[in-house]
Amino acid sequence: MFWIRLRPTFSVVLQEPLDVVLEKIKTNFKADGSDENLLVYGEYGELHLPEREHRLWSPHLSWHIQEEKDHSRLHGRFAPRVHVWSVVWIAYLLAVFSLFFALMVAWSQQFLGEYPWGYWIALASGLSWIGIYVVASIGQQLSADQMEHLRQDLMRRLKAADIRIE
Repeated sequence: MFWIRLRPTFSVVLQEPLDVVLEKIKTNFKADGSDENLLVYGEYGELHLPEREHRLWSPHLSWHIQEEKDHSRLHGRFAPRVHVWSVVWIAYLLAVFSLFFALMVAWSQQFLGEYPWGYWIALASGLSWIGIYVVASIGQQLSADQMEHLRQDLMRRLKAADIRIE
């Protein structure tokens, strides 16, 4: 079975040292004219979609560049916008804590010889945990075109900055 990662990642080898790459990014990315969609902080950066293209599950692309032996490597990661990501993780935490405490109640009830109705709550919590994952996966599939657009946009910007990509 194919499992979807909630925060897909990718890695690209840049054929230049880190200091050269950072200088080219500093020089060329800001001159592109789309500063509202691009944030760069040294070797870290984020690329966002224009506001008019946002949907509920619209992602953003964050990346960092690290130096390796004779080249650099860009690591990119897609994630939903912060407010959506926060809701997903709060829901996950709620489901996990509910599952844990429901199991504790059920085991206590079973140990005392009473009907362990806590297992029903544990089942509902476990199903909600799975449900959150399924909904997040569907949202990710619905935004696959936007993830591809963000990645292609980043690659286009790197090539426009004359950064050689392996």
